[in-house]
Amino acid sequence: MNCVCRLVLVVLSLWPDRVVAPGPPAGSPRVSSDPRADLDSAVLLTRSLLADTRQLAAQMRDKFPADGDHSLDSLPTLAMSAGTLGSLQLPGVLTRLRVDLMSYLRHVQWLRRAGGPSLKTLEPELGALQARLDRLLRRLQLLMSRLALPQAAPDQPVIPLGPPASAWGSIRAAHAILGGLHLTLDWAVRGLLLLKTRL
Repeated sequence: MNCVCRLVLVVLSLWPDRVVAPGPPAGSPRVSSDPRADLDSAVLLTRSLLADTRQLAAQMRDKFPADGDHSLDSLPTLAMSAGTLGSLQLPGVLTRLRVDLMSYLRHVQWLRRAGGPSLKTLEPELGALQARLDRLLRRLQLLMSRLALPQAAPDQPVIPLGPPASAWGSIRAAHAILGGLHLTLDWAVRGLLLLKTRL
């Protein structure tokens, strides 16, 4: 019996590709196919980015106090309001959120590049904010791919951002960018948590 078993093993070893189906590569990560798990991850990343934005906005107010509202025409308008939460649909929310966050990513990159010496003290925080924003965008893109949603492009062509007119202009722009991003992320958390119950 032992001789027969050995003979079988020898024969099988001669044609390994035909007998044994190749398994997954060693160390390859398991990818979740559950959109609820992907949405949970997106909510956690959004909350984390919201906390970072809130903290950086507070630092800005401490270093560069500026009363009143600050705005930039190039920033996206807030897509959600309290009255529209009940009618939200996941495809529309994810598409609009991704487009808006891509705009904020571009504005943070511009702020780091053209903000001038006044904002150099906040360079580490702005760099970390940009990295987290990019990570959230990649997570949203993955979620949209899992749900077979179209990767929408911005409604309008991207207009190059010119340099601030002055040091005060860059500070006002930073207040506007961080304030708008904070509002967008705050509503994003609410909307994503509500939509999670509908999956």
